[in-house]
Amino acid sequence: MYPTLQSMGITSIQDIEKFTLRYEGGHDVLKIYYRREKGSLLPKSKKFKFGRSTKTVLADGGQQTYRQVQEPSLIVLRAMEELEKIVGKQHESKATKEDLIKELEHLEKVVNSKIEEIKTKIQAME
Repeated sequence: MYPTLQSMGITSIQDIEKFTLRYEGGHDVLKIYYRREKGSLLPKSKKFKFGRSTKTVLADGGQQTYRQVQEPSLIVLRAMEELEKIVGKQHESKATKEDLIKELEHLEKVVNSKIEEIKTKIQAME
């Protein structure tokens, strides 16, 4: 029923709650969130990175000027179609202040954890 998602290794299709797609560092990043029971050991989300294809197109017919255009992967486009069928069309609403604060706090935790990990590796080298 959802061949693209299945080819990506997604098996708990009935548990998909929402998804996000963003562009980061030259890649499209698709993040799929799952409904999980409290105390579940299964992951709450999965992240997938997709490269973009680059095409050279004629920018201005009279000038013979060419430019490079990046296009999303066909796989990510198909996955988005399938995800929209599962969770319904998602409308990007403006993020609330609370959402942004939560996102910032999460990012701070991730960055601080990575900094500590690198410091530990440096100390081990001494």
